[in-house]
Amino acid sequence: MVDFKKLRAEAARQKPIDPLEIFRRQPKPPEINDLYTSQADVLNEWNKRRGERDIAIKLHTGGGKTLVGLLIGQSILNETSEPVLYLVPTKQLVKQAVDKAREYGIDATAYDRATLLDQAFDTGQAILIASYNALFNGQSRFGLYGQPDIKKAAAIVLDDAHVAFSTVRESFTLTISSEKNKNLYQSLCTLFRGAFVQIDRLGTFDDVVSGNENDLLEVPSWDWQEKQDAVRQQLRGNAKDFAFHWPLLRDNLHLCHALINRRSFTITPILPLVNMFPTFSEAPRRIYMSATISDDSEIIRTFDANLASVSSPLASRSLAGVSERMILIPDLKNSRIDLPGAVKRMAADIARKDLGVIILTSSDYRAKTWIDCAVFAEGSVLVEQCIDQLQRRATSGPIVFSNRYDGIDLPGDSCRLLIMDGLPGGSTSYETYRRIAFQGGSTFSRMLAQKIEQGIGRGARGSGDHCIVILTGKDLLAWIAKRSNFDFLTSATRAQIDMGLSISKDVEDEHELAETAGKCLDRDRDWIQYHAEQLADSVTTEEPDEIRLRQAAVERKAFEYLRRGLHEKALTKLREFLEGPYEVDGQSRGWLLQLSAKVAFNWGNSELGQNYQLQAFATNPNLTRPLARPPYRPLILPSGQEEAICQQIEDYQMRLGYLRSFEETVSYLTPEATPNQFEQALADLAKYIGIPSERFDVNGVGPDILWLLPSNTGLVIEAKSRKKEKNALTKDQHGQLLVAAEWFAKEYPGYSCVRVSIHPHSVATRAAVAGASHALTYEKLALMISEARTLLSTLVNTHVSGNDLLGECARLLESSSLKADHIAERYLVPFQQSGTDR
Repeated sequence: MVDFKKLRAEAARQKPIDPLEIFRRQPKPPEINDLYTSQADVLNEWNKRRGERDIAIKLHTGGGKTLVGLLIGQSILNETSEPVLYLVPTKQLVKQAVDKAREYGIDATAYDRATLLDQAFDTGQAILIASYNALFNGQSRFGLYGQPDIKKAAAIVLDDAHVAFSTVRESFTLTISSEKNKNLYQSLCTLFRGAFVQIDRLGTFDDVVSGNENDLLEVPSWDWQEKQDAVRQQLRGNAKDFAFHWPLLRDNLHLCHALINRRSFTITPILPLVNMFPTFSEAPRRIYMSATISDDSEIIRTFDANLASVSSPLASRSLAGVSERMILIPDLKNSRIDLPGAVKRMAADIARKDLGVIILTSSDYRAKTWIDCAVFAEGSVLVEQCIDQLQRRATSGPIVFSNRYDGIDLPGDSCRLLIMDGLPGGSTSYETYRRIAFQGGSTFSRMLAQKIEQGIGRGARGSGDHCIVILTGKDLLAWIAKRSNFDFLTSATRAQIDMGLSISKDVEDEHELAETAGKCLDRDRDWIQYHAEQLADSVTTEEPDEIRLRQAAVERKAFEYLRRGLHEKALTKLREFLEGPYEVDGQSRGWLLQLSAKVAFNWGNSELGQNYQLQAFATNPNLTRPLARPPYRPLILPSGQEEAICQQIEDYQMRLGYLRSFEETVSYLTPEATPNQFEQALADLAKYIGIPSERFDVNGVGPDILWLLPSNTGLVIEAKSRKKEKNALTKDQHGQLLVAAEWFAKEYPGYSCVRVSIHPHSVATRAAVAGASHALTYEKLALMISEARTLLSTLVNTHVSGNDLLGECARLLESSSLKADHIAERYLVPFQQSGTDR
């Protein structure tokens, strides 16, 4: 009997280490003849740089990153005969990667927590494929510093590194649920209540902790540093509930943020503590497999990767891996389509053809609006089941997923229609915290762009794959339509959206929408050729953002200095960057100043810490307010109302997106909205009609909202949006208006003040001496919104620009109640005293 195993062993004594040669020798699936050009390019370049410790490899989503990573792992295994670890974000992807390895004859084994680490891994005979959580946890089989039996690895391949950041952070994040651990949640929150008194946020704090408000608050750093022993004492008694997290945080609370929302009290490190794991921190080679959509600065922040290596990623100019996507945005053009109904009917129709349909939504609330036509995959277990059923073709859906923009691979018929409904939100407390901190800046836009790209990439996985993508939801459409946001998308996605917009111009009704989508599904030759030509002409290589990478390296270095107790070095590192020639937006500058404050508070220098926090807040008011309130900076009047309106419109390359943004904003101007939503929407409404505005009470001073009119007049507004219809303005409420007016007089000398209360009607109690106070009633507010809608719709549809648009806007304003000089007299109603107190 011929012993093929013996013959193979004899032939394999001289194992190849060139990954291209390994691929050539391995058995292959029947449909595979060769690698993509892009795969071959990066493998060849990696082989030249194989001795470097940190290397980032960028390939298009669906471009075969997993096979590239496995070939590199096999190459290092052949070279060293030492353990190689291959990490992926989820257990489901562990199985997929093992299956992929077996397809190509690569020796690989799956991590199993129920057993000891596989001997084939220990002896360097097979690649161990595991989830990130398998390595990074407080009970890690691989060992932490200070423990015996540390597992060493010759290399670690980090697959899907571009979506691993939140996964890795969660390994170091301790979450105390307000529902499951109610007493502990309440006790920890109460411990810091006084800190929010100090910064005038007590009302918000109490509303959040009682479950009445959906804000997220960070515990002020100075109070967090002072009370860590008390926190540690409370958590120690519940350590068994956090067995995988507490060992990583119990000695590192000083390196953490503490975040409070109505669902949880969250403790998470400033940056993940990956260097607690020698398997990772001492690995001589670390390979980061990343998509072209990624912001590689997060590789540096999360994994402490080398700046020079990440600045020079291995990438290919090939279009291999760029899937064919027909991206349709019918709501960005005027048409007769009932879009929500039309999209639901299309989803059902395509699913009936045994073609997979999925819907990605930004929240559970949004997901539930689809349950009349789709199954809601609610909870991680059901998510995994639904993905498996789609992949096995046991179902075609439609299936709706909430806040799942990564970790879902649905190639071929498992997804032919992908609907993305709404702008992606934060799925964890930390993601929400960063979104708030960077709101309005380029970092925030990049974060959203990457989430959108990840979502779009779920439904087509490689060059030979195709998918229809429909984008819907006012907030998502408004974001994409804005020129500065659109530019953060990759060139491939921009090209596909431009194609979709060109196509949508000729789509007038629901029938034509379905017919157009059918061109993709039916493999219409003209559509396929059009897509290929446009893509080839438009796609460019995405260049690394050197400043963002440098900023990430500075953050990581400062954090490592802090971790080692080298406070002065940490502050010097941050100061040198802030004083250097690098242009960063105000949000990022404030973030780095706040990090400096955290270092100073940890150092015990409270005065220096408060000084840094004051600078941080003055630069970026999204951050924590210091103990001392910074001086108020008065609003600056624009050169003209029409200039302010037209500038906003021309910021949008797809102008209907501006109207969608307006509609999203005014949808919160109802009594059913939360006070926070209502006040922000009222401040934003002013900006849409060219009037400067600000919210103040959020920072503990001034009125709820201020509108500043060009006639040196201020509308000082208290927004009692949940006032019941039958209730009149009370003495206390009027007193708040008077206090706000006094503040305005101090900050805006020479301006006249109009006191305004948002109210169901214009009636005040006899005890409220209303004087010159006015009501903006719900009826008048609705009228203002209606007239603003008419004005903006007319301007958007004029299709003129520059001075022509400016002239048209000035002409329309002249005869409009929205002209700034007319607003007070047209929309405000003086209060009338009622006969009785209520």
